[in-house]
Amino acid sequence: MEQSLKIKTDDLNLPLIEGLKKHFHFINVKELTISFSTPKKKYLRVETREEARTRIEEAINDTNPDNFIFFTGEEFEQMAKALSTIK
Repeated sequence: MEQSLKIKTDDLNLPLIEGLKKHFHFINVKELTISFSTPKKKYLRVETREEARTRIEEAINDTNPDNFIFFTGEEFEQMAKALSTIK
């Protein structure tokens, strides 16, 4: 059986989550699916022709070989190992 529960993000807090967790455990819920919606118009912005041209030109300039760092496979392994120890 599927049920739906809608909660506004402003109402979402730790005590509510803990309460839901206890309730779901009590009624033996094995799986929980969470979905969300975002207002589309608020986040979409149409770029001007000039903005698009500037963005494309910057992307092309970023492919300049002077902007790349080259290293061997061994150097990559050393760097990956060093980065994996950073906390």
